[in-house]
Amino acid sequence: MQLLATTHPSELPTDALLARLRCRRAAIDLASDRTTEAPPGEVIEWVYRRLNRRLRKRLGPFLDLLAMRNLVLALRYLLAEQDLPVSLRQNTLLAKPLQELIMAPDAETTIVRLESALVKDYPFVDGLAITWRSHGPGGVEQQLASGILQHGLNRSDKGIVSRTLSYLVDMRNCLVIKKYWRWQVNQAPQLTAGGSISVERLTRVWAIRDEDRLATLVTKLGGLPTRNLEAINLEQSLINGLTRLLREAGRDPLGVAVVIEYLWKTQLAAHNRLLRNILADGRQELLEEVLLL
Repeated sequence: MQLLATTHPSELPTDALLARLRCRRAAIDLASDRTTEAPPGEVIEWVYRRLNRRLRKRLGPFLDLLAMRNLVLALRYLLAEQDLPVSLRQNTLLAKPLQELIMAPDAETTIVRLESALVKDYPFVDGLAITWRSHGPGGVEQQLASGILQHGLNRSDKGIVSRTLSYLVDMRNCLVIKKYWRWQVNQAPQLTAGGSISVERLTRVWAIRDEDRLATLVTKLGGLPTRNLEAINLEQSLINGLTRLLREAGRDPLGVAVVIEYLWKTQLAAHNRLLRNILADGRQELLEEVLLL
């Protein structure tokens, strides 16, 4: 079973859609904090319905990442026995059979059915039920989130889709190291392969708690000095790096980077609104729940 909803590709020409997205992208920049853009989930679904066959194929690994993100968010609620928010219940990006499958009466059945349904198209799902029994919801989320990034990298060419996924791998790894230090977890973090920084290198950084080295790596990725290793500063530097990467790639008016950058800007606007609320409360938290990780 595929993650994405089966809908007929749009007949809208590529250049026509990209022109519309460039206008919407510019509107976000002009509106700044006063943006009236729809919630990110609705924007993603709007764009997906307007992608023609060529764009869906080129953006396939990135679209799968977005669909998996929706699935992971839904599982967070379901495995905690909480009601799904309206935005997730009404989601049209995930395949309809998959939406029905995850509404099983209990968590064990949900995970078993999910593994069975997805393992043919997404081999990294193999063993998900075992992960659930051994490591609970956190292990399930790690396997799915890490797996979809590596799966996407294996399927994508060397263009902006691959570069975006690779950057997200680096971002995810750096943030998980920071979280493990903060929570004083002795067990080594499960890092994801495929980024520009090797897993072996990051594992050594974690093992000796080399905070200066992590800050140097984040500065290299983000392009701007990291003032300190507070969680929000670390995350913001990485976000800035991804924003710069997509901005540079998005300068090609007829490239698929226009689609990715527009979706990222929408996501980032929601992130910034939440960030302001957290800072106003004097908290220092990682905000990856609104990112593309």
